[in-house]
Amino acid sequence: MNTVLLAGDVGGTNTRLALYARGDAGEDTGLECQVLRSFASDSEATLEAIIQRFLAKEAAGRTVAAACFGVPGPVLKGTVRLTNLPWHMEENSLSKALGIDRVRLVNDHVATAAALPLLNGPDLLPLYAGNEERERHTFAILAPGTGLGQACLHVDAQGRLHPIASEGGHVAFSPTCEIQVALLNYVRRKLERRVSYEQILSGAGIQAIYAFLRDSGRWDEPAALREELKSAADRAAMISEHALKASYPICVRTMDIFAAILGARAGDLVLNYLATGGIFLGGGISQKIAEYLRQGCMLDAYRDKGRLSYLVEATPLSIIMHEHPAVLGAAAIAWDLC
Repeated sequence: MNTVLLAGDVGGTNTRLALYARGDAGEDTGLECQVLRSFASDSEATLEAIIQRFLAKEAAGRTVAAACFGVPGPVLKGTVRLTNLPWHMEENSLSKALGIDRVRLVNDHVATAAALPLLNGPDLLPLYAGNEERERHTFAILAPGTGLGQACLHVDAQGRLHPIASEGGHVAFSPTCEIQVALLNYVRRKLERRVSYEQILSGAGIQAIYAFLRDSGRWDEPAALREELKSAADRAAMISEHALKASYPICVRTMDIFAAILGARAGDLVLNYLATGGIFLGGGISQKIAEYLRQGCMLDAYRDKGRLSYLVEATPLSIIMHEHPAVLGAAAIAWDLC
């Protein structure tokens, strides 16, 4: 097929680019990935240079009908400045440099949200099925990882995608029980400023919860575990691995608290967006602790919404298992541009 869509997921470490096949006008053949490549983001001085290198090798003889790139940061008036790379990107400049008429920049979590209607089977791990049929037009994602991503997607009656960007991960953390109040006060003293959800529901947040339990004397830290953590390249991953194995009670309690806060925040998104189509957990942490999240503390917190609990009880909750959802979603947005 000579006409393709260009999709990308730009990260501080890696940039993934892909070409997707699209049907001719009037056809509905879905999206099929033709090629996907990963590049070190610092391998070139600009994103344009990485894309041009990719297109020169993979798109010879093809016409790129539209392009969309998910980027880590808020996109304002078609521009974004990355925090982890010295890149300032602008849609019109990219369009001219690449010779592609239709170019869109979106937040990377917006790109992931746009993929939600295309995910099925092994792409998703259901945690909670919901308890009745409701309108499935509005969806939301919550993605704990290095930070905490959030976005919403509305699909209208004609099937058009309307992704909604959000920086909701930076909303102030709201505890729901006494131990979470104590956690909030502990982290606030450490940071000497307000505490956001991102500072709790992230890799750094797992470490903060662990440190709170240790320093408050609520749980003992075994000497062997202390030495392990000192030399660990990823302390949050080690804490969660020990929780999954039930190796140390302090690790289990850390992840219990993390899961409860994650569940409560996921339930909040149902109410914030009326996202009765489903809540989807993205990010690397959710996949790694998937089996842990099946346990009661998360789902109880998810459904506990007082008088509006019935809305959340009706709403399914899943983990995104697809390897590159932001790339797929960027392709879906590019399709909509045509």
